[in-house]
Amino acid sequence: MLDFNTLQVASISSRLAFVLVFFVTLLRHPREIYFGVWAGALCCSLVASLMMLGDPPSVPLNAVKGSVVYVLYGASLATSWAGLRLFYERAALVPQTLVLALASGLPYGILLQAGVSMSWCLTTVFGGIALSTGLCIREILRTPAATRLWTQYIVLSGFGGYFGVFVLSIGVVHVASERLASPESGIFSLLFDLWCGVFIQVGYLAMVSERAHLKLSRLAETDPLTGLANRRGLFAAMSRWAGRAPSPPRRAILLADIDHFKAINDTYGHDGGDAVLIGFAERLRGVMRKDDIIARWGGEEFLVVLDQADADATAAAAVAERLRRTAAGAPFAVNGAAVTVTASIGVSIVAIGEERIEPALSRADAALYAAKREGRNRVCLDLPAGPPEPEIGAARAEPPSGLRGAMDAIPIVGPPRSGMA
Repeated sequence: MLDFNTLQVASISSRLAFVLVFFVTLLRHPREIYFGVWAGALCCSLVASLMMLGDPPSVPLNAVKGSVVYVLYGASLATSWAGLRLFYERAALVPQTLVLALASGLPYGILLQAGVSMSWCLTTVFGGIALSTGLCIREILRTPAATRLWTQYIVLSGFGGYFGVFVLSIGVVHVASERLASPESGIFSLLFDLWCGVFIQVGYLAMVSERAHLKLSRLAETDPLTGLANRRGLFAAMSRWAGRAPSPPRRAILLADIDHFKAINDTYGHDGGDAVLIGFAERLRGVMRKDDIIARWGGEEFLVVLDQADADATAAAAVAERLRRTAAGAPFAVNGAAVTVTASIGVSIVAIGEERIEPALSRADAALYAAKREGRNRVCLDLPAGPPEPEIGAARAEPPSGLRGAMDAIPIVGPPRSGMA
């Protein structure tokens, strides 16, 4: 048979260990304030547990001690809610947190002094604590899909257990209060509290670790200047695409290069060049859809992989032309000057049977090179080679050799050469 006092000591020891872990982590990462808030929440429940040490569970608390203990337990859960809000980068709502803490225990003492029955006094305690616990659950569930963590469901299970027990206790105190005050119920309550508490505190640490790992992964896959994917990020996104598709789908590739970018750098300095790159990336985002992959391919080159809805030549060329017009449509603000920026774009289609995009990338690069040769500020399309045609009469004439395989690059659109940037 488990001993109640031994479980109390185990619960206190567990809380003390996590308090030390959170405080040490806060010293190491002083900007992560939620560690300090969570440590404060544990300190509240730790002090309450120390005050309860040695008290038999069958004896109700008097008005003064009960108010203090239940306020501390309520403050623990209310402060946990504030810490979760900070973790999810939301305001802590300090006044609301204070009200929740007081509402969990202060009415107990007031009602008990007024002669209200113990069952109703405990109802206010369980109701107030259940409200704080419900807010913690809501805070976790309202996280958007883009920032949802797997480990947060560990924390959710702990708070869910607490919430269920507190709500159930409200009914029990009215229909079976003698069972609630039995020694066995005290032991089971402590065991359950220990279980839920460990899930929550370990879950907090796991959430922080998972989010840090995700941030590092995103940084490794993101261009720091424009916020677009880098090469690694593009291929990672392509892998995720491939994992969702039952068979290799067709894609369209757009390779855009800012015209005369070196002249912009030479005239306005590297800060001016960076401003153009950032502005061009923003216009790219405005033209493309959220399912398209946009990456800074290197220097002043940008690569777009269109999803399969746009993986035909006509639609892909139309998207590229919309991008070209958007880029040249309004001047860029560069160091106080208005600078007109144009782009040359090569377009290719990932052919049926091509499981990787490298051949299409080569064709897009060839088409881009052809657009530069044609005078810049235009779109060129390079189609994949089709199956060989049977000879009829005379042998098929070979096309003239082109630059880097761009012999099939077809100029689609663009202004007359006299208007080149």
